[in-house]
Amino acid sequence: MPQPVQQRKEAEKSLETPGVPRFLAAISGGPVFAVLLAALAVDVWMPLLFRSFWVDEAGTYWMVHEGVAQSIPKTLVFPGQSILYSIIAAFFCFDGSPLRDFLLRIPSVIGIVLAAYFLFRIGETWIGRGAGLAAVALFIFHPDLTLIGYQARPYALAIGAVTASCWSLLEWDRNRFRKHLVLYLLASLLVFYLHYFFAAILAVHAIYVAYVALLRGRITRIWELFCAWCAIPLLSLPLVPHLRSLMRERTTMPYLHAPSIRDLTDYLGPSELLAGLLIAAVVMAFLYPRPAAHAGERKPELMILILAWWLVGPLLFFMISRATPMTVFVPRYLAFTYPGQALALTYLGYLAFGARGARVWALAGVLAFAANPLILTRWKNGKDELLPIIRLVRARPNVPVFFPSLLQQSLFYDWRAGNRPDSYLFAPLVAYPISNPLLPMPVAPIEEAKVYLSGFIDSRLTAVPEVLFVDKDDRWADWLKDQMSRAGYRAAVEPPAGNFTLYVFRR
Repeated sequence: MPQPVQQRKEAEKSLETPGVPRFLAAISGGPVFAVLLAALAVDVWMPLLFRSFWVDEAGTYWMVHEGVAQSIPKTLVFPGQSILYSIIAAFFCFDGSPLRDFLLRIPSVIGIVLAAYFLFRIGETWIGRGAGLAAVALFIFHPDLTLIGYQARPYALAIGAVTASCWSLLEWDRNRFRKHLVLYLLASLLVFYLHYFFAAILAVHAIYVAYVALLRGRITRIWELFCAWCAIPLLSLPLVPHLRSLMRERTTMPYLHAPSIRDLTDYLGPSELLAGLLIAAVVMAFLYPRPAAHAGERKPELMILILAWWLVGPLLFFMISRATPMTVFVPRYLAFTYPGQALALTYLGYLAFGARGARVWALAGVLAFAANPLILTRWKNGKDELLPIIRLVRARPNVPVFFPSLLQQSLFYDWRAGNRPDSYLFAPLVAYPISNPLLPMPVAPIEEAKVYLSGFIDSRLTAVPEVLFVDKDDRWADWLKDQMSRAGYRAAVEPPAGNFTLYVFRR
């Protein structure tokens, strides 16, 4: 969509203004802004990509480290992720490489890059020329995306597929070319094959299509889109065995509390992002040249898509979680809405500040909190990553260690068997092996486990001078310290390693 002549002249005129406005106008230029964005992305994302695994990523490693042939049956038995993602991840699992953890995250990097590309295309075509980079900035530094987007999990690839499906639907609606309809069908299928919960994006698409067909009268070839929608469930039939396995395992999934209204509002508007953008807007109101009036056609249908993309999933999952025992209001299950949030904010900035101003506003807003290098320094190491606590255990080789499973499924499966090859209950110890004798525990201190471990301490540790205990979130600490004290042990505590604590019991 060409930039209006009046707006272009206004932007050129702003370059002649002195001081801060001139500086802001200079950095808002496309190439300069892209370089700044890339440099900031490297600073924020590279430390995340080189973290060690956390427990869910260790589960991914357990599923795929023996190759594609073994990853499929493992994913069917323990359906913690999609089969397609397991197959893809298996090609990026290199056990012998010192970059193993980073390499297993490459599919997620690809997913984020694809999502950013299609988001850029939507911004440039449907919001206005120059808006694409602002949308990319608000997306890649979204505070919730930086929590999950780097992980060796299917979320990032599925976000890429969701964004591709929305772009191809918009393009099909604009020109009704069948090539875009084919792309839409393929992208929507990928959403299904990568993450079942992200399939809620089809409800967003349905709202958009209903609007443009019923209220805008665009019904040419609409039957072809209906055929594509019918084809999606038919082409998804190979997923039925995996879905059945997932339904069988639903009782072993982590228990979560029903969300509150505050949980919903916190998700719809992450405070780090909104606070930064609000501060940036106030500053720009005084420093940035007022943009020329926008010309060109308004696109209310774009706002329908953006608002539905942003709101429908969270509201639907919130109501399900409040009305039924299915607690599905989980941020990582709603990650497909992050591009919608980025587009909504971009459109707002574009209307308020113009194309150049929207880019400056987006960059200043994320720099305030969400992507501030100074603030993020303390987040370089994740609190749930495994290698720091594993290193503390490895520093005392051959000392027995109480190590909980960390997975909710351990309350339903045989945790006493420990780190055996056919169970992923102790997947962290497959990803990061230890030489210490393992004293297994379930994730939580259930009564059955207390009885078993109490008897084990009284009968098997009577001649053992030193024992280690890895605790996470203080779930087992009080009970085990009491039991070991009764057995004659004194407890010492190592400095915490994130959310993990290492206790050393001696007598």
